[in-house]
Amino acid sequence: MERQIFINEMQARFNLRKPRSEKPTNLYLVCRINNKQVKLSTGVKIYPDHWNEKRQEAYISVRLSEIDNINNTIVNKKITKLKEYFIEFKHYLCMHPDEIGESMKLLKQHIYKDRMKKELQKPATFIMKQIIEAKTCAESSKKQYRSNIDKFERFLKENEIPNTWESMNLDTINRYQKQIIKENPLHPHNTLRNIIKGTIFNLLGIADKRLDIPFKWSDSNLNSFEFVKDKSNKELADNKKVSLTEEQLNKFYKHIITGTERQIKKYTEIRDLFILQCLVGQRIGDMQKFFNGDNEMDEEAGTISIIQQKTKARAIIPLLPLAKEIISKYENKELLYYKERKSIVNEALKEVAEQAGLDEPITYEENGIKQTQPLYKLLHTHTARHTFITILCRKGIPKETVIIATGHEDTKMIDKVYSHLNSKDKAKKVSNAFKSLNNGIFNMGKVETNSLNEVKPTNDATNNITFDTLLDTQFFASKINKASDMFERMGYVKNGKLYDYNSEISGIVKEIEAYMQSPASGLEVAHKYVERLSVGNLSNLRDELKLLIVKCIKIEVNVETVMQIVDKAFKMGILDNDSLNDMKEIVAGILKAKDK
Repeated sequence: MERQIFINEMQARFNLRKPRSEKPTNLYLVCRINNKQVKLSTGVKIYPDHWNEKRQEAYISVRLSEIDNINNTIVNKKITKLKEYFIEFKHYLCMHPDEIGESMKLLKQHIYKDRMKKELQKPATFIMKQIIEAKTCAESSKKQYRSNIDKFERFLKENEIPNTWESMNLDTINRYQKQIIKENPLHPHNTLRNIIKGTIFNLLGIADKRLDIPFKWSDSNLNSFEFVKDKSNKELADNKKVSLTEEQLNKFYKHIITGTERQIKKYTEIRDLFILQCLVGQRIGDMQKFFNGDNEMDEEAGTISIIQQKTKARAIIPLLPLAKEIISKYENKELLYYKERKSIVNEALKEVAEQAGLDEPITYEENGIKQTQPLYKLLHTHTARHTFITILCRKGIPKETVIIATGHEDTKMIDKVYSHLNSKDKAKKVSNAFKSLNNGIFNMGKVETNSLNEVKPTNDATNNITFDTLLDTQFFASKINKASDMFERMGYVKNGKLYDYNSEISGIVKEIEAYMQSPASGLEVAHKYVERLSVGNLSNLRDELKLLIVKCIKIEVNVETVMQIVDKAFKMGILDNDSLNDMKEIVAGILKAKDK
């Protein structure tokens, strides 16, 4: 003790929560400990006009009804008992002055000891379920928690382990881990972490902080618990966490569903909403928000934003043409099938994916055992969110940008998903990285010979930019938009100094012109892709092209390059003959206006 503490000066009073209420109100025990006011619930209520503030007790009077006197007697008995407990608390501090730093904790233990005795009589899993109901999380999460505790409860009963807080220890959890592995020999690890870490340890952590629950994590030895290690090759194990390619998504969306009228309606909704989920990257619990008005549209930016149900984070998602098309189809309609009944939806999703021919063999490893399954059998609704992130990673979207759309707080989850890219993706990534080298023996470009038959390397990086790159605007349109944005901000203050963007714009313009002067690549693939686009999507693509052309001229990309852009778009099939002539007239009109 470094300061004087006069324990006898600690006094407890009883205050009403709402002293002016006309209804029964809660009665609290209030005292000051270590210069902090403590307010503890007594567990009883009283009418404010039945309370004698001066004498600190409830009135007992012939003027009151018999039931009022009974209620007030219960209150007075509770007050008397709590006063006794408070005196016991002070006496304990006098006898154990070294524990004065724990005064707050000790007070609660003394005041709530009756409640703690009752809690000792209730099964531990019963209290765990009460904790679940008090948690602030989605109903779907609570349902999963309840299911996991029900399984744990059955395990305790079958193995004749007392359902008490004393049994929540290392030995019990080790035995439970062995049973989970026995019941799930092929894929126990996700189940283990879901039930033990995600549910049981989560709830025990909350119980540890509650003074009315006789459980102490430090006494349970659970810090020594170790999960059984997965013997699988990490890369092969990750293969099970499938994501779809753009080609597979297109195949899935274009598939004509067959079956009864009800099956067609059901499978069509599930197929459409799964595709939309892949395009917006949200959880299934948030999908209704895209149709019921619980979102914000930014027409100028072309985005839609929602507040996520699970994390309450805001997700701002680029609204792609196909996503807009599906949202329009189901707008102001209640989803009948694509809901959080995951097992039902996942089974239907697998059926319609099988119909669509998504049956590519996927080989993965689980618990050291290699397995091969058709792709459709590994699909579930969360595959859509994984697909969204994986495709963006493949296309080189900065992860700091991806988390704006997914609603993640940081990039840890993005890094984890990015590591799931398969070996082919990784090979392509390292190959493209090396293609940026344009000299020495590490050059990855084409090999040409000069007139003397000497071998000379050339950088072929620009030749490998395909129509997909152009369509996704990662190389082409993004650079134009960046330069246009800089053009608007020329002369603005940056880092406290007047900043001139001219040099940066000039560099970007040179990149755009160099790109357009490279041989047109991927035109055959591009033309086939454009043929599959709907009229609405093709119209949107043409509108985007017009905006890019305007921006190109604004940032002074030379006319020859601008016309090359128009010509390439015509060869790709984005523009037909009429559109080509219209675009040429637009370019001529803008140039004429600019000259004036």
